[in-house]
Amino acid sequence: MHRYFLVAAVLATVSWLVAGETNFATYKLSLRWPPAHCDAPSFECKPHVLNTFTIHGLWPQFADGKVVPPYDPDTNRCTDVIPVTDLDPLFRRITPLIEELRKYWPNYKDYQNETLNVNFWKHVWKLHGMCSDYPDNPFSYFRTAVSLGIKYIDPFKGTRITPRLVPYIAKDISDAIKERLGVYPQIACNEVGGTVQLTEVRLCFKRDRENSPSILQDCPIRYAYKCSDGTDEISFVPHLIG
Repeated sequence: MHRYFLVAAVLATVSWLVAGETNFATYKLSLRWPPAHCDAPSFECKPHVLNTFTIHGLWPQFADGKVVPPYDPDTNRCTDVIPVTDLDPLFRRITPLIEELRKYWPNYKDYQNETLNVNFWKHVWKLHGMCSDYPDNPFSYFRTAVSLGIKYIDPFKGTRITPRLVPYIAKDISDAIKERLGVYPQIACNEVGGTVQLTEVRLCFKRDRENSPSILQDCPIRYAYKCSDGTDEISFVPHLIG
């Protein structure tokens, strides 16, 4: 296992050195809270609702906080390198990485469904991985994202913020992460039955063209979707039964 991680680190470093140039400034690690997503009427999560944060993705973004659009050879050549499009050989070959993807980066609707999981990972690669610093090395992209996800998978650890029925003020949630990690995150929300719910915590990292992202920075856009500013009341919904 140690040899596997050593090889992974070497591959990641090489990928950063050879990948084509792109003009994005930062990366955004998106951590999803499944109970809030599964609380929406349009979703049915099985076999039961996951009760931990999971990875949604690692997204290249511009300095203003806008996410880099997906790669398109005609309209958005975000890299000089031809991106890998077929991920099936990777998912068949890298068993240790797949085990971590299942644990930390599953699809939340049916996390035991391997077809849905693989389709989800392919979807993320198409939207974000192909325009990252790893367009020709999906292994390094997923390895980097999983490593960051494992490190920050519980963004509220050691803070006063815990799931509860009583809503929080959005600024209190943001400030708790600022106090713990030294940077402001982006907080994303949905709205179910008139209640604004915390759905994702997103952490921003400086882009380093010679190394994988590791240095946190303030996210330029603090709130997204149904939460719009620090005065919003946000429910951090507890685990749902079912």
